[in-house]
Amino acid sequence: MTVVVFGSINRDLVMRVRRLPLAGETVAAYGLELLPGGKGANQATASALHGAPTLLIGAVGDDAHGAAMLAGLTAAGVDSSAIVQVAGPTGLAHVFVSDEGENQIVIVTGANGEARAPLAFPSCADHAVAVAQAEVPASEVARFLALARDAGACTLFNPAPANAEGAALIALADMVVLNETELAFFTGGNVSEGDDAVEAAARRLMARDRQWVVVTLGGEGVLACGPGETLRIAAPKVAVVDTTGAGDTFCGVLAARLSEGAGMAQALQLACIAASLSVQRVGAAASMPTRAEVEAALVRS
Repeated sequence: MTVVVFGSINRDLVMRVRRLPLAGETVAAYGLELLPGGKGANQATASALHGAPTLLIGAVGDDAHGAAMLAGLTAAGVDSSAIVQVAGPTGLAHVFVSDEGENQIVIVTGANGEARAPLAFPSCADHAVAVAQAEVPASEVARFLALARDAGACTLFNPAPANAEGAALIALADMVVLNETELAFFTGGNVSEGDDAVEAAARRLMARDRQWVVVTLGGEGVLACGPGETLRIAAPKVAVVDTTGAGDTFCGVLAARLSEGAGMAQALQLACIAASLSVQRVGAAASMPTRAEVEAALVRS
C-alpha cells in the first residue's frame, strides 16, 4: 500500500480578489498568503494525510522556497528522500482566488523543469499506485509511467495543465483523471453538458483496454468510465471558499485508497468527500483534510 508521486513542487503566492480580472484588467487584492503547492507536492500531501506511505520524486531550488517546501512535506508525512535540490529558483505559482472561490493560476516552472524520473521504480508492496501530472518534463513523465507499469504498479495520470505533450502520455496510464476543460482539450472540442455527453467524450479518450477515464465535475461530483461500466458519484453540497487544490486532493486520496486495495466506487466516493472538504478552506495543500476528517464526513453524509 504505497503511493509514489512524480511531479511538481511549488510555493503558491495566493492573492484574494473580489473577482477574477478580465483580459488586460488590473484588480486590487485584499489578501496575500504564501502557501505550499505544486501538483506533485499537493497530491503527495493529500495521499500522506490520508494515511498512505507516500514517496515524492521531484526537484526544488536552492532557495528559501525550496527549504520551506521540504520542511512542509516532511511535516505532512511525505517521504522527501527522492527530492533533489538544483541550482536556481523553486517553482512558483501566482494564484488569484475570487470571493466565489474560483481561481486563475500562472506558474513559473523553476526547478520543476529539472525534475527527472528515477532510474528504477522504487520497490514497494502490493497495490502500489504511481501518480504523475503534466507540470514536469513530458519525456520524464513517460519514463516514470513506463517504469511503474513494468514494476506492476497501477499508474494514474492527471494531464494538467492540458497540453499537446500530455496527449501522448494518456495511453501509458491505467487511469486518467481530468476535469471537463481538460477533457474538451484532449477530445478536440467542447463537451456538451450532461452525463451522456461527458461519458461519450470520456470513452473517446480511452487509449487502450481496461483503462479508466475519471472526469471530475466540480460541485457535481465525478463520472468514471471503465471497462464495461460507468460510475457516477455525487459530491456533497458545501459552501465553496477556494477551489485551489481540490483536484489534487481528489487525486491524492483516490491513489491512497486504491493503494489499500479499495474498489473503484469506494475510492471515488472518498476522494469526492475529501475534495469537498478542501474547497471549504483557503489554499491547496493547506486546505487538505486528514483521513479522520474524511471518514467523519462520510458518516455524516
